[in-house]
Amino acid sequence: MLREDLGPPPSVELDLTQSAQSEPMGLEPGQIRRAMDPLLPRMAACAEATTDESGHGPRGRVGVRLRVHGDGRPLAARVSGGGGTAEFVTCVRRVVASARFDHFGGPDVFATWGFDVD
Repeated sequence: MLREDLGPPPSVELDLTQSAQSEPMGLEPGQIRRAMDPLLPRMAACAEATTDESGHGPRGRVGVRLRVHGDGRPLAARVSGGGGTAEFVTCVRRVVASARFDHFGGPDVFATWGFDVD
């Protein structure tokens, strides 16, 4: 499972004088969506699994702040909003751990993504 502590931003010196980069630097918003949107059914399953018989469970907008390494693996995720239990947050972090992003050059990327729970 992913850790929750995103850690400090990397301090990296980038050489932008190179005219040809072998890999893009960082991730674009569309790349974040392509990696995370397919996980929505599993996120919904987390909400359903942590909702009690009387219907009390996570609702509303859930935010996920994550740190992604250049090899496309998420390193950490922080889940907020939605009013979910600790079990819900743990479940979402496990799902996020399975995401795979495009490879990129440069330092780790911090990204924010969210979804709604009805």
